[in-house]
Amino acid sequence: MSGFHHAPPLRNERQLKEKGQGSWLEELLEGKDEVLLYVTAALGVVLPGLVYLLFHKCHACYLRYAKKKEEERLAEESRQTETCVVVLGPSDGHAAKWSANVIEKLSGEMFRKPILWKADQLDVKELAEFKGFCIFLVDTLAGGFASPATDALLEWLEDVAADSRRRKKANFEVIRFAVVAFGSSDDGENAFNKAARILLKRLRILGSKQMINAEVYDTNIEDSLMDMRFAAYLEELLDAMDRHLPGAELSESDSTDDEEDDVITIEQKKTQ
Repeated sequence: MSGFHHAPPLRNERQLKEKGQGSWLEELLEGKDEVLLYVTAALGVVLPGLVYLLFHKCHACYLRYAKKKEEERLAEESRQTETCVVVLGPSDGHAAKWSANVIEKLSGEMFRKPILWKADQLDVKELAEFKGFCIFLVDTLAGGFASPATDALLEWLEDVAADSRRRKKANFEVIRFAVVAFGSSDDGENAFNKAARILLKRLRILGSKQMINAEVYDTNIEDSLMDMRFAAYLEELLDAMDRHLPGAELSESDSTDDEEDDVITIEQKKTQ
């Protein structure tokens, strides 16, 4: 047996093997510290620039989106501040006659001149798409009957109320309305301004918001008395429209959703 012993290696073979299997990038950059420094410096300059460009692009997209939404909001508010005066009655009736007073008053107080729609020329599609204020002036003819054009409109409103799909597509829930009724008390209690009462009921069923109690006139009274009442009513109507502008906060006293209150109002005004 030999008396000589071999000294153990300083590093084991496994460590040497792992070192020999370093990545190609480590082998490439070994001894090239300056290259690493330049690469790091370049990334320090380029990456913040890329982040800024990305932020600038996203911010520009957001500004365009915000501008578009604001334009849509203003357009929607503009549509909701439009006003139409709807005459439901014959061309020589009281509704047609007094509609001129409404147009004149609203034109002098509002930025946009109101639209005039007559029953025999009314496009129901335009009414369904309307989103603003509707002032209905309604004639009830002798015996409590409505004019043929008015009757056709009332039937159409009933059909829309019964059809959930058509009702959903229409904008009646956005409409704010007022009703001015003309009829003769000679027709008796049940027939007095019957057309206006039917209209009021059907608009409520469709979800429209009544701004002010129905203004009811007995056509047997003198025009001078009617003129005084009508002037006062128009002032009340303008105040009600101000309270029902988009974004305006309504108090409980502004609500006129109780149908019984309007029936009482009709009966009271009938005896005036």
